[in-house]
Amino acid sequence: MIDGDQGIRNSLYMLFGTLGIRAATFSTAEEFLDRLGGESPSVLITELVLPGMGGFELKEALDQEGNPLPVIGLTSESDEQEREEASRLGFLELVEKPFIYWPVVERVHQTLKVPC
Repeated sequence: MIDGDQGIRNSLYMLFGTLGIRAATFSTAEEFLDRLGGESPSVLITELVLPGMGGFELKEALDQEGNPLPVIGLTSESDEQEREEASRLGFLELVEKPFIYWPVVERVHQTLKVPC
């Protein structure tokens, strides 16, 4: 998961951990890419607006590298243009902050094809 807000990163990390889902957190897309190496996560949750590379640019970069990772986007404010871009790039979902954690967890479970 990539988010500039450490509180959100910590909350989701702990929540996924209690559900038996291995998670890793990053504050920037560049940090995520540096640590990705040859490993590919099953799903990525990322804030759209980040310092440096944003969520849309990250999704495009992953796709161009042949890593069409399922992505859930987080945003503080979404408009129609942002939703269209997320859809065009193949985001699984675009979730507005503040958000209730359970729908995000359900979406991750659906993507991983494991029961909640």
